[in-house]
Amino acid sequence: MDENKFNATDSLKTIEAAINEAKTTKTGAAFYYNLWGTILCCYFLIQFFISLKPNLSGSFLNSFSWILFPIGGILSYINKRRDEKNETYVPQLEKVYFFGFTGFAIMYGIFTFASTFLSLPLSIIFFPLISGLTVFVIGGISKHNISIFGGIFSMLLSIFSILSNVEIAYLFASIACITSFIIPGITMRKSNV
Repeated sequence: MDENKFNATDSLKTIEAAINEAKTTKTGAAFYYNLWGTILCCYFLIQFFISLKPNLSGSFLNSFSWILFPIGGILSYINKRRDEKNETYVPQLEKVYFFGFTGFAIMYGIFTFASTFLSLPLSIIFFPLISGLTVFVIGGISKHNISIFGGIFSMLLSIFSILSNVEIAYLFASIACITSFIIPGITMRKSNV
């Protein structure tokens, strides 16, 4: 009979263990940060070099640099499926990453669409601002200081991007990928975010 009695101390220990397990459960964010940071950085560097060398404007490199994005989508899909097979618990931060970066993608897509009608470099100039703001907010929610500082640095790059020509704006966009995505992604592997 005593075994079935409610014990407040045991219940608190169970709740504490569940909270500690949730805190130590890693998300898959590091993979996506590194993957998309690398893809975007390579894309912007390709555009930077093409803008410096006008003879590359009709080249294979220029015509098919967009192929990086479907490759990233396929790798993301494969990783997501693998994670779904192994996950027994989805951390709350995964939802924050999903909604934060979905909002980023939609916003950047709208900027890119608007750039075709208004001013070509608009999406490039504001990429460091949008990526930095997204990573800054998510870093604040997840308490990941490297993301916060990387986001701030990326947002500051946007100021220089506004004041520069398109060629340099591509370079700043690639640097923003490193500070907003790749560096935080590398450090996330060692922390539970």
